[in-house]
Amino acid sequence: MEPLQLSQTVMDEYSARILMGTFERPVSALELSRRFGIPSAACYRRIKELEGLGLVYCEQELPSRNGKGLQLFRSRLKSVRITLEDGNLRARVEVGPPGVLAAPQGEVREQTLNLRGAAPVIA
Repeated sequence: MEPLQLSQTVMDEYSARILMGTFERPVSALELSRRFGIPSAACYRRIKELEGLGLVYCEQELPSRNGKGLQLFRSRLKSVRITLEDGNLRARVEVGPPGVLAAPQGEVREQTLNLRGAAPVIA
């Protein structure tokens, strides 16, 4: 997915809460749902979407009574920057490798959209 689309996903209220809630430590979808008042079905859908985009990952799976296992999710998002300057909309998304959020260099995706009519530039 391109950075402008990623930034739109990150700006979704539920997605933003999930990303912030999983930044410092791994958290279950149930805990996120309770803490932020996100309906559980919506929470699971957003987590699945964020996983597909590479913004969160399952860091740990704990055994549970029902035998399914309790998944604990962690954010990979390091930063998102959106700027509007000189007729250009720029989006920059940086994610760290799974399990290594303190890594000095992660994956960086950038995209510039010329609002004056030219095609977007993706780096």
